[in-house]
Amino acid sequence: MFVTCLYAVLDPTSGRMRYANAGHDVPYAWSTAGPVELRARGMPLGLMPGMTYEEKETTLAPGQNVVLYSDGLVEAHNPQRAMFGFPRLKDLVGTHPGGGELIELLLRELDSFTGPNWEQEDDVTLVILQRQGGTVEGVSSAVNGAAAGERLLADFTVRSQPGNERLAMQQVADAVGELSLPPARLERLKTAVAEATMNAIEHGNENRAELPVAIRVTASEERVAVQVTDRGGERAIPENPETPDLEAKLAGLQKPRGWGLYVIKNMVDEMHVSSDSTHHTVELVLRLADRGEGAA
Repeated sequence: MFVTCLYAVLDPTSGRMRYANAGHDVPYAWSTAGPVELRARGMPLGLMPGMTYEEKETTLAPGQNVVLYSDGLVEAHNPQRAMFGFPRLKDLVGTHPGGGELIELLLRELDSFTGPNWEQEDDVTLVILQRQGGTVEGVSSAVNGAAAGERLLADFTVRSQPGNERLAMQQVADAVGELSLPPARLERLKTAVAEATMNAIEHGNENRAELPVAIRVTASEERVAVQVTDRGGERAIPENPETPDLEAKLAGLQKPRGWGLYVIKNMVDEMHVSSDSTHHTVELVLRLADRGEGAA
């Protein structure tokens, strides 16, 4: 009478994946910040006429994976009739980077949970989609100045809600901890990330909580880069913002706001902006060769 379905189109070169969901179990994408639910609204196929389906998009970084599964896994019961459940699956995905070994881990956990006399209630199907490669070359080819041979330090999203810029700032700080940036340089990067994320939440995604702000942190021998991406599309943002007129602002002749891009650009060594029809990205770059406390 009806069927659940997950449909995805993957570009294997860029890792970009567009997907829609017709009532199927939500896939999980593994990242260094933990498992991310790939949600898209839609009823099962055949359930009601004239249904429309939400289309979402994500980008898989090298080494990142997506876990696809049927409900026979999460709805399996143990002898006490407790269900395996989504939280258990999410926790397991978060503890393992993926690949075929993750399937083996999940099947072992299922066997341990259900016990030796389990009568299977539904099909148990698992597929792991993993992007190969140890660098993030080409991941952000739309961003000016993207460097080859970079390592992925973090890849996560935050909801577009006021205050989440602080969450993004702290996760970026944690991600770059291994680089031992001088305190002054680290604080500059944190300020730039917070400002860029705030702009993405407020102006790009218009404070719509369901729209994520995606943040990716990469590093090479020469630099560390943070990309902040919203759904603002082709909104015009200058790469060389004008210097704010402090006197005019204090006199009330200009709006008190409007410092964001100026602050961001002056907190980092490079700022690059790029847009396509649906996304806008600000890339923040610190050169690691300039590790002195006084470097801008």
